[in-house]
Amino acid sequence: MAFVVLPAGESLRTVALRLGLPLNELRAKAGVDDVDTPLVKEQRIDVPEDFWKSRPGKRHVQSALTADTKKKSGMNAFLALDIEQKRTRAAGGMKSHPATPAEEEALGEAARAYGRFEADSNELAFDLYNQAATTHSTDVRARAFAGMGMAQAQRTLLFGEPFAPLQPQAISLAKAALWADPKLPEAHLAMALALMMAGRRKDDHEALTELETTLSQHPEHAGTWACLGRVCERLGELDAAQQATKQSLSLEASQPFALECHASLLARAGHPNEALAALETVIATIPTYANPWVLKAVLLRQAQQTDAANKALSQALELALRAPHRDLLRILMEQSLFPFLPLRD
Repeated sequence: MAFVVLPAGESLRTVALRLGLPLNELRAKAGVDDVDTPLVKEQRIDVPEDFWKSRPGKRHVQSALTADTKKKSGMNAFLALDIEQKRTRAAGGMKSHPATPAEEEALGEAARAYGRFEADSNELAFDLYNQAATTHSTDVRARAFAGMGMAQAQRTLLFGEPFAPLQPQAISLAKAALWADPKLPEAHLAMALALMMAGRRKDDHEALTELETTLSQHPEHAGTWACLGRVCERLGELDAAQQATKQSLSLEASQPFALECHASLLARAGHPNEALAALETVIATIPTYANPWVLKAVLLRQAQQTDAANKALSQALELALRAPHRDLLRILMEQSLFPFLPLRD
């Protein structure tokens, strides 16, 4: 037998959300009638050993522990969307509040983990955003769900994990963020990234519309301009990609995805040295990020600097600690691609 700890001070609904479990199933095992009232004291419930095996892909969270730490658990995105719809409608009655200093700090910690752009830190960011989402604050929940949606999407876009099992959850998390705050630019960015995961041309066109709509309301958001540049480049709209990238860099000179797109466009235009300089800025700014190293390796190989290209590729593979990420980088190197795999119709 294994067991689940229901922490004091959290409702059964919150625990079900965090663990990704059907609320009714958890309520039946816990013997709790009121699923929204915080538990007065910690409660441990016994569950069968195969309790978690029937729920693949869940993530570990520190506030809801299992006896076997090898069994991962966490957010069920579809449950999150359902709950967020209900919570947002009732936000006034739930005493919704602006983000507290502690919540701002928690969101900042999650953003810093996300901004390392490595697979392990991405997973940590997801869990930190997940924990931050347990609040009455609509503002915090919106930002937390948006962060989770972006992290989920990047698992495919940056780290090479298959999109099929991940994309529905990424879309649901983005929808949950939009329910909480329809005007939040990061929520729309999460939706655009989720649409891009499948690598289909029609989905990228939808992502393009999502980004353009967001920028009409938030023209100061550098990350959205950077994503717009990358989508335009993938669609072959290079002039639009250049304009979007330029706008992003004018707002945030070290924006990593804008710099990558800038490097790609420079390489396409026959300016490899300037492209390398842009990549070096990304590498210096985010030393944990493997992907610009492989783009650097492509440019060095094209310049017939074989030894330097091999060293850059080795550095990329050393930074990529997971097999799907390394496989993606090898494909990018072999096909000399910037910065994603080609789109499908």
